[in-house]
Amino acid sequence: MRKFILNIIIFSLTAVLLVVNTAEAYWIWTPETKKFVNPKYAVKDSPKEQFDWAMSFYNGKDFQRAAAEFGKLAKQYEFSEYASKAQYHVGLCYENMQKYYIAFENYQKTIDNFPQIANTDEILAREYNIGNIYLNKPSPKVLKTDIMAPLDRAVEIFKKVVSNAPYGKYAEDAQFKLGQALKKSERYEDAVEAFHRLAEDYPNSKFIAQAMFEEADCAYKASLMPAYDAASTDNAIKTFEKFVSKNKDAELSKEADKTMKRLKDNVAEKSFRTAEFYESQGKKDAAIIYYQDVIDSYPNSFFASTAKAKIEALKNKRKAG
Repeated sequence: MRKFILNIIIFSLTAVLLVVNTAEAYWIWTPETKKFVNPKYAVKDSPKEQFDWAMSFYNGKDFQRAAAEFGKLAKQYEFSEYASKAQYHVGLCYENMQKYYIAFENYQKTIDNFPQIANTDEILAREYNIGNIYLNKPSPKVLKTDIMAPLDRAVEIFKKVVSNAPYGKYAEDAQFKLGQALKKSERYEDAVEAFHRLAEDYPNSKFIAQAMFEEADCAYKASLMPAYDAASTDNAIKTFEKFVSKNKDAELSKEADKTMKRLKDNVAEKSFRTAEFYESQGKKDAAIIYYQDVIDSYPNSFFASTAKAKIEALKNKRKAG
């Protein structure tokens, strides 16, 4: 019995020593911070040493380890001259690993935490390019339904590129791509606003004609949505008319005219069908009013000539009656 108890005591002491040794292996006392630090998260004695250490992994294409080491530097030596470079390199590491959204987050963190960094344009270029990756990336499907995650990320990234430097090198390009991403995700009202803002904020932009057309086209597509009313269609028509009056691009103007005709035909058809309904109910006066509206408001529509014939027929019936 005594031997059994002694064995238990020895086993317990051994276990305690193992725990202590394990703890000592992961936590050490640092006089500089007066704290226990896990060596796993420890940094070199100077920012330069840590940067060079991280770069050794980066140059060796061990981007996962390099990202961790650069991240330590940015956190532990946040006020050093190497901090901004380290944070930027975290983004580079993730971009090299094709983890594009995490790369964007770290590039944005670089701009947010170090607004005076010298290579801002380069960072914005990388953010812009990542936005394009998500804009052109096929949306994943679950149960045959599109999930808009890539486009949502494209929208977020392009917005950031614009807000980071509203009149910077990539601003107007990002603003145009923002509109495209919103249109592609069928957020037509937001797309109208994005394209309109480009025309307002960058009147000399190379995208001005295309942006004005896209604004009108998105207004048209918004008017086709079930929740939209006649006012939305009228707004789309006015937007196209404004575009045609100002635009010099013959091809776009031709396309705008076609879409505008479709819009007017749609509105004319609604008035025509309303007139037919009143006619079927024996309300001839109301029917004549709506047929006349088709003739007056949409004289070039497919339904105008038919409406005219309908009015003549109703008036003849009235005389005959």
